Amino acid sequence: MKTITTLLNFKFPAIFWTILIFVLCTIPSEHIPQGEKMNDKANHFIAFAGFTFFWLFHGSKAWKIILIGILYGIAIEFWQGILPEDFHRSFDWYDAVADGIGGIIGYFIWLIFSKLIPKK
Repeated sequence: MKTITTLLNFKFPAIFWTILIFVLCTIPSEHIPQGEKMNDKANHFIAFAGFTFFWLFHGSKAWKIILIGILYGIAIEFWQGILPEDFHRSFDWYDAVADGIGGIIGYFIWLIFSKLIPKK
């Protein structure tokens, strides 16, 4: 558990996760890895729960991280709206809502996790 906590205290996982969200939301939809067929909204929910979870290890106020996550999700939707048609991407407010809800749930997951790990 100490190794996981040490890793999460570095910014690398949060930065990596943030970039991964952008890349997966930018590549043409037919190039997205297809594991189990998950609902698109569930993917957004999980991605932004992770975003909030990873960034909260760096001492920022939770409401700021959640707000940044919501704004990041909306920005990605606008980005998808301007991508070429052959990317098969589009703006979707429901994706942005799933991002926001995921970010809020990520906060609660972080709260539970932070209670289970020993303090520095």
